[in-house]
Amino acid sequence: MQITASLVNELRQKTGVGMMQCKKALVETDGDMDKAVELLRKHGAAVAAKRADKAAKEGRVYLIETADKAAAFELTCETEPVSNNDDFVALAAMATKAVETQDIASVEDLKNAVVDGVKINDRLQDVLVKIQENIDFRKFAEIKKVPNSVFGVYSHMKGKIGVITELAFEGSADEAALKQAAKDIAMQAAAFAPVALNDAAVPAETIEKEKEIAKAQIEASGKQTKPEFMQRQIDGRVAKVLKEIVLEDQEFFMSEKNPKKLSVKDYLQEVVAKQLGLTSLKVVNFIRFERGN
Repeated sequence: MQITASLVNELRQKTGVGMMQCKKALVETDGDMDKAVELLRKHGAAVAAKRADKAAKEGRVYLIETADKAAAFELTCETEPVSNNDDFVALAAMATKAVETQDIASVEDLKNAVVDGVKINDRLQDVLVKIQENIDFRKFAEIKKVPNSVFGVYSHMKGKIGVITELAFEGSADEAALKQAAKDIAMQAAAFAPVALNDAAVPAETIEKEKEIAKAQIEASGKQTKPEFMQRQIDGRVAKVLKEIVLEDQEFFMSEKNPKKLSVKDYLQEVVAKQLGLTSLKVVNFIRFERGN
């Protein structure tokens, strides 16, 4: 079959891949458009495999909020300019639409979602062929909205860090004021990188690691410590660390709003809840994604 310029251009429009690659794919498939598209996508998978060992530490964290949920996903690439590339941005917009309109629970769900008749993973392969970088959806998380709650959404440094918080309240208050409080807590999480919402949510392995570190520090000090006092000192040091890595126990960072240096938990209850006339106000969930981590 003759491979005409119009046929090559049609394949280019379908896939966004360069003219020479499109022509080569059409030649290899004897002008069969569907097979040529499939071949280019297979080449996309080959590109991904070839570049899998290349560090994909650039990209962006994308945040989505709807009436009943909030979600975040990370789309990675190797170099910062690619995150501004039209094809990269369009792929992210496609994924955002899927999250907004469909029930997505994982990265695999996101890749397999179909938007406007096109599977996201197929479009990803097209982009891989065109850009020739290691590009992939790396993380996904979602929070389902609970009754009497608001989301706070904060993106730092054009998607380097993305945070979603959910505050639950009892009473009635201005929604804009509630959302601002939720955003303030999201900014807190962006700046101070908590690993858990509360003590109970801290992974057991994290606590054990901190105990080992505390014990090593005490022994390295050279001071003789009686066994009955050793555990007390270890527990004290671990408790201090937990105040730094647990969101509700961190000192709320906006000093102009928090002159008493209250924890996030106490600041929300003793300051914000009182100001808004609420019975209670607390953080019940959060997501924090940092690009490349």
